[in-house]
Amino acid sequence: MGNFQAMQDLQKKYLNTFAVSSAGGGASEAFLSMFLLYFYNQVLGLDPFLCGLGIALSLFVDAFTDPMIGGISDRSSTRYGRRIPYMAFGLFGFALGIFLLFNARLGSSQFALFTQLLLFIIVTRISSTMFFIPRASLGVEMIKGYEQRNLLHARDNNFGILGTVIFYSSIAIIFGSNWNQKDGYEAVSFIVISLFLITSLFSVFRLRNIESQFEKTTVIDETRQTGVIKGLFALWKNDSWRNLIIGTSLFGIVGSLSSVFSIYMINFFWLWLPDEFTLILALSVPGAMIAALSANKLLKNKDKKRTVLVLTCIMISIGPSLTILRIIDIKFGTNILPEVGLGIYSMLFILVALHSSFMAGVRIINGIVFSSMFSDVVEDHQKNTHARSEGLIISVNGLSGKILGGVGILLSGVLLSLVGFGEESSIEEKREAVTSLAIFSTALLFIIAPISLFFISKYKINKSIHEGNLQDLGYQTGRVEVQ
Repeated sequence: MGNFQAMQDLQKKYLNTFAVSSAGGGASEAFLSMFLLYFYNQVLGLDPFLCGLGIALSLFVDAFTDPMIGGISDRSSTRYGRRIPYMAFGLFGFALGIFLLFNARLGSSQFALFTQLLLFIIVTRISSTMFFIPRASLGVEMIKGYEQRNLLHARDNNFGILGTVIFYSSIAIIFGSNWNQKDGYEAVSFIVISLFLITSLFSVFRLRNIESQFEKTTVIDETRQTGVIKGLFALWKNDSWRNLIIGTSLFGIVGSLSSVFSIYMINFFWLWLPDEFTLILALSVPGAMIAALSANKLLKNKDKKRTVLVLTCIMISIGPSLTILRIIDIKFGTNILPEVGLGIYSMLFILVALHSSFMAGVRIINGIVFSSMFSDVVEDHQKNTHARSEGLIISVNGLSGKILGGVGILLSGVLLSLVGFGEESSIEEKREAVTSLAIFSTALLFIIAPISLFFISKYKINKSIHEGNLQDLGYQTGRVEVQ
């Protein structure tokens, strides 16, 4: 009973300390995913194919270093535990990488810009792995209950939303009505780096001794004897993980395209100025915050797989609806949607803001449940292999996603070149090119979605199975109610 109470106190005490670093992480990831390709292409003048190639190659490198770092951290043993030393080293490298990407210059030629992008993004990606994978592993080991993990990932999302709000507020103030200010990107990078360092250093310092207090399994533990290759083969045999990773990775192709194209869509498809777009994002924050704050109650006694399938279907059907209507208006000369380019006092602004708020809430809850489903694989895998391998599992979760995401980003660079989106193109040519990209990415979503949903439906772990796994492993923490 004493061990049970100790774990309950530990989880309540450190949950927010763990989650706070998501504020800096959320801001930095939003900055990189939204602006990196656009900055190098439209601001520095690097060819779009080379932009896509550089980012894709970094993802391929990252995909293969992830399992190594995750597996090594699983088998590490230091004074501060398995995770904290890697987090401490990785956070400084990640901050340095972002600084170099947006502030350093190796030259102005295409070769120099490509070399700069490739070198600095690899540093950033590998450092990101060293911080975020051990960090996620720490949270999953700290909180093991079926429904409590929903709270873990919901709290993480709350702080992540806070970080993105700070980021979007910064770009609204700094960019004003011009997306192409080089000094603006440098200024935003300093804000993002500062937020990341402050929140991450605080979290790492406060959590430096926490692993020594974690509950240990009562069965044989072969974690340190399980190498990366052996662990990967054993993980592939886990039906729930295999089907879930295939399903989510296929969505990664569409997600990477959407992320890269987002700034192009904002600028040339919807004709939003920076301050107008950030106001839309600000109005979507309440939906995201309400979803994250209420997720634990909304998901109580809900089966995770069924919840994900329903929410994903909602996202697929409602998410691209406005884009589809806009494409129809452009291609057929209709006026289904209100006119674009009229700013914040238009009906389109209100419609997009409402749509964004609703979809933000759906995405947040769906992301929480997906993360929780992957977390529950840890004990299922441990029961079968006697190895507690959070680092390996979490890192491999991103491996196929990053490979396919890299394919998506490389494809985006190819598509930008093929549709004639160059620095010398006229505004009208750029708008026509982005419309073609919108058609392609929307069609791809509807092709991939049914296949992804089929694989996700094969996930087997429910509450009964998970609690059985905890009991078989000798853990009491599945019964802890974290508030």
